Amino acid sequence: MKLSRASTYAFYGLSYLAAQAVGRVVPLSEIHKAYGVPEKHLAKIFQSLVRAGLLTSTRGVLGGFALARPAGQISAFQVIEAVDGPVGESGCLLLGEPCERDTVCRINAVWRRAQHQMIAVLREASLDDMAPAAGQIIRPPRLKTRARH
Repeated sequence: MKLSRASTYAFYGLSYLAAQAVGRVVPLSEIHKAYGVPEKHLAKIFQSLVRAGLLTSTRGVLGGFALARPAGQISAFQVIEAVDGPVGESGCLLLGEPCERDTVCRINAVWRRAQHQMIAVLREASLDDMAPAAGQIIRPPRLKTRARH
């Protein structure tokens, strides 16, 4: 399983919020300053998280975002589904497309077991597990930009 760029940005932004005082509203500019995540992209991602009930938003000069519930009650799996949509298990996990041999393929069976384990870990992991220690800022790695054609 590979995380989308949007999920990656979501985790950096959410880990920053998880490290804040409970209920503190944080402007996107602060997250951008801390992690370098693009504000416009993060705004779209955070709106998905608001719709999913994982964040609250406040408008205005003192506006921003806050966790909708304690960080320990928000799982990594919930974040991925809110940003990227449902994690599906249909078809060939290797090729990422439908296959008539999907139910009998022993190769796919191994990858499906691996996916089940990954999903179990993501359901168990919370934002508390990802929040930086007090005062610690972790810069996201430089993400390669896709060439436009």
